[in-house]
Amino acid sequence: MKIRRIKITTIFAVAVVLLVLLLAFFPSIFTTYDPLQMDMMNSLKGPSSLHWLGTDEYGRDLWSRIVYGARPSIAVGFGAATLAALIGIPMGLAAGYFGKIADNVIMRIMDACSAFPSFLLAILIITIMDPSTLSLILTISIVNIPAFARIVRSNVLSLKKREFVEAARAFGAKKRYVMFRTILPNCISSITVEYSLVAATAILMEAGMSFLGLGIQPPTPSWGSMLSYANQYLNHSITYIMVPTCTIFIVVLCVNLLGDALRDWLDPMKMK
Repeated sequence: MKIRRIKITTIFAVAVVLLVLLLAFFPSIFTTYDPLQMDMMNSLKGPSSLHWLGTDEYGRDLWSRIVYGARPSIAVGFGAATLAALIGIPMGLAAGYFGKIADNVIMRIMDACSAFPSFLLAILIITIMDPSTLSLILTISIVNIPAFARIVRSNVLSLKKREFVEAARAFGAKKRYVMFRTILPNCISSITVEYSLVAATAILMEAGMSFLGLGIQPPTPSWGSMLSYANQYLNHSITYIMVPTCTIFIVVLCVNLLGDALRDWLDPMKMK
């Protein structure tokens, strides 16, 4: 088998994603300031030895708020991707395997969900519920269910006529066994790649919702709400708005790079 070299961008993406996960799970290890601690005498200060990334309008340490803001962003991003996968994968399996009426009904529902721009649909749903981490996860997962359903359905349509599937049926395997034990494992590579891309989209959507005031509510730190507040102080501190902007950009970029790396790594044509 050909030994593949790992790209520098892939190493960087993995390192950043692992770092963000550590920040989300163990924020107190990486910070010395309480993210809610105010110090009006040091508001809107630039980076210094005391505050690595500066302070906000209330004198709160930006590094601490970035670190503690990683938890809701990661929770929403990967939580929404996981829930969307748990709902979308069985729907895609059923649509592709049974076909006919099941396929038409399920895919028309997916088409209806995709008829609205995803961000506008998310805003519509979140306005019905109270803004919270759980409601964001539910909202963003609903928007991304069609992505998993479609990719699984397309895989099932190409796999269900393969010899190993016909052999499982010939040995008397039940439909549930064929779907979940024979076909589904062969869809894992596509699902894994889609999961990483949906997680990146969910993190970006969470930031956008929080920017509009429909996401994580104060005083809980959130990258999107930090960006919203920083927008009001552009003339006073450029560092304030650059910190959450660069954080969102780097994290979403690295999750997407990780998804691209997984696509290349799991591509059967490149394994030869």
